[in-house]
Amino acid sequence: MFLLAATLLLKSATVIDGEPRVADILINGQTITCVGKCAAPKDATVIEATGKFVVPGFVDMHAHLTEHGGEPRWNRETTLRYLRLLLAHGVTTIRDPGSETEVAVMLRKMLAERKIIGPRLFTAGRILNGSDFDPEPFAPVRDADDIRREIRWQAEAGVDFIKIYSSMTPAQTKVAIDEAHARGLRVIGHLQRTTWTEAARMGIDAIAHGAPWSPEYLPPEARADYHQTMFGRVYWLEHIDLDAPVFRELTDELTTHHVVMDPTLIAYHTKFFGKTSYTSDWTDEQFAAARKAWPKQLALTTLLFDRGVLLTVGTDMPTTGIVPGESVHDEMALLVSAGIAPRDVLRMATRNAATALRAKIGAIEPGMSADLVLLTKNPLDDIRSTRSIELVIARGVRYDPTALMKPAPSSKAIAFAPSSTFTSTQSREKVETTRMSMPSPARSAETFARNPTQ
Repeated sequence: MFLLAATLLLKSATVIDGEPRVADILINGQTITCVGKCAAPKDATVIEATGKFVVPGFVDMHAHLTEHGGEPRWNRETTLRYLRLLLAHGVTTIRDPGSETEVAVMLRKMLAERKIIGPRLFTAGRILNGSDFDPEPFAPVRDADDIRREIRWQAEAGVDFIKIYSSMTPAQTKVAIDEAHARGLRVIGHLQRTTWTEAARMGIDAIAHGAPWSPEYLPPEARADYHQTMFGRVYWLEHIDLDAPVFRELTDELTTHHVVMDPTLIAYHTKFFGKTSYTSDWTDEQFAAARKAWPKQLALTTLLFDRGVLLTVGTDMPTTGIVPGESVHDEMALLVSAGIAPRDVLRMATRNAATALRAKIGAIEPGMSADLVLLTKNPLDDIRSTRSIELVIARGVRYDPTALMKPAPSSKAIAFAPSSTFTSTQSREKVETTRMSMPSPARSAETFARNPTQ
C-alpha cells in the first residue's frame, strides 16, 4: 500500500506549480531537495514520469473527521476510512474546523507519527456556539467567562485553531477572537449573527463557507421578508446586489485584514440540486428557485476572487453528498464553473492553503514537504483531470491510491460520549441550520433545523 525510500527521484515530470515545466524532482526522506536537473545517488528509487503531470498535494480546508451523520459518537473505523479516502484522492493535508477536542488532538498526533494512515492534520476543537444546542462537536457558551474558559481548555489541549459559530453575537465574537489571539491561536468563523464585515474588523483569521447570509447584506426593503431558514438562503441570493456598496465594503475589509476563506460551494450545491435532510420538505418549485439562484452564488465567489480575497478549497465533508476525498475534486470543478481558471483553482488547493496554514507545503520547491500527486492527464486542460491519480506521495511516502480505496482491516471501534443526550435526528444534517440561528429555547432538533429563529 505504501513505500518509503530514503531517496526518490521522479524523472522528467511535467511540474504544474506556477508555469508548467519538465523537471526532475528529488526527494530525500520527507523533503523535496531538488527540482530541475537532479542527480540522484545510485541507490535512489527512480520513477519515470515522462508524459505525466505532478502537482502539489491537495489541501481540504474544511474536513470534519469526527462527524458521522446520525451517529451520536465518533467512530474509529469510520474516521480511519475517511483518512484513507482523502489520501487516495491526493489530499495530503486537511484542516478540521470543528471536532471533539481531545479526539482531534489525538488523531493529529497519530497521523504525524504515522501510527495511522492519512493526511497531515491541522485542527480546531469543539465549536463555540452561542445557542443552547450542544451535541458534539458543539460547545455552548453563554457569556464572556464561558468563552474564555472553553478557549483556555482547547489551548491547553493543543488545538491549532478556535472555531466560532453563526449564533455568536458581535460582542461574543470579539471576546473569542481576543482570547484566542492572546493564546497564539487563530480563529475560524462560520458567521451570520456577526457579519463578515464586523468580524474582519475584529481581526478574525478565516471564514468558512461562501455566503454570509446576514440580513445586513440585503437591501433594506428586502430584509423584512427574509427568514433565516435553509430556503431563506435562496431568497437572500435572489435579493442581494453584488454591485452595492455593502459588498465593496465587505471585500475591502476581507482583503485589508487578510482573511482567508473556503467557499465550500459543494455544501450548497448538494442542497440546491438534490433532496437531503436539509431540504426534505422543499417542493419542486422551491428546488427550481434554488437552481435559478445558483448563478448568484457562483457570482459571489467570483467577486471574492476578483477582488483579491485569499480563497482556498474546502468541502465540509462528510455532509450528505460530500464524499471524503472525491469532494475536493468536485469543489475544484465547481470553482472552475464559477469562471475561475484551473491554474488559479489549483493554487487555491495548494499554495493558498499553505499560506493560510503557515506550513511548508503546497509547492514543488526545494525545502518543501514532499507532498505530491502524480497524474496521467493535464489538469490545466480540464480540471477533472485532477482525478487521474497514479501515485500519491505524502511526506515522502508513496501510496497506491487503488490500495487505499480498499477497506482497512477491521478493528473494534471505540467512541466517546457526547456532552448531552443525542438522538439520531440530531445528526449533522440537522445541525447545519443551527449555524445561522439566534439563541433559542430548548426544543426538538427537527424543529430547530427547519426554523432556527423561532
